[in-house]
Amino acid sequence: MKVYRSLSEIRLRDTTIAIGVFDGVHRGHQKVLIRAKESARQIPGGQSVALTFDRHPAELVAPEHAPSYLSTLSQRVEMIAEFSPVDAVVIVPFDINFASLSAHDFVKDVLVDRLGALRIFVGADFRYGKGRAGGVMDLEAAGEAYHFGVDVVHSVAEHGERVSSTRIRALVAAGDVAAAHSLLGHPFSLRGSVVYGKQLGRTLGFPTANLEPDEPKQLLPSPGVYAARVLLSDANGAQTVWPAAVSVGLNPTTDKVRTKSKVEAFIMGGFHDEIYGSAMDIEFVERLRGEKKFDSLEALVQQIAQDVRTVEGIIV
Repeated sequence: MKVYRSLSEIRLRDTTIAIGVFDGVHRGHQKVLIRAKESARQIPGGQSVALTFDRHPAELVAPEHAPSYLSTLSQRVEMIAEFSPVDAVVIVPFDINFASLSAHDFVKDVLVDRLGALRIFVGADFRYGKGRAGGVMDLEAAGEAYHFGVDVVHSVAEHGERVSSTRIRALVAAGDVAAAHSLLGHPFSLRGSVVYGKQLGRTLGFPTANLEPDEPKQLLPSPGVYAARVLLSDANGAQTVWPAAVSVGLNPTTDKVRTKSKVEAFIMGGFHDEIYGSAMDIEFVERLRGEKKFDSLEALVQQIAQDVRTVEGIIV
């Protein structure tokens, strides 16, 4: 899969294009992307393209309303490749210049001249152009003028409710990572690097790997303890997967003053490697309990031991 990070380097032809932020690459996004891929197969020499952005547009045009992210940009690209492998991903830097493009210029300059669109796939609420001036009906009218088709892909529903990034964010924020997994079609995960902490876990018999997320604006699950899988990559790119008990929160028992939640993983399965500075992904499986302040370190250690036993019964 080819990845383009600038429109200036692109001159494609005969493409079917799925457009969206695709935060989380949930089941609804996957449907749009798969439809674009299937359409390209019907065109001799056709290419399927996912057109996305380096950030959520709201970060620039309405930062006070910008949502937290479900995934980093690198995760988005990897999940597109895994769940709906299109031929190319185009990542548009959403800057002032791009945000200033009129709806007409977005269609002509980007979709037609740069990407060579033959068919475009969008969700029913798709908006585009400066001030979000363009909608689906405008895109269909532009398609008639520039000879491309437009397919509106209807939402995926579960339990009578639309699958959306907004709904999934609410589930993650509430700690319901299992329900979020169902809507995403894959586990909710955090990506970052292992950084030094207070190393208190070592003295308690449960050394933890502290995760510093790559995306500072990525959403964290509700404070508590989770059963999870930790994914580690070595220098050659080989990946290993380990069960883990993961704590998210302020550590009220040991940290008297803390205003920022931290993410700590006790990696199980006999793991003992030093991994400071390493890349790490944490896939959340199930919430075990909420965050709690214990009366003593002994009580905390007893609870951690119980949490580990619980994780052993969940992660196989």
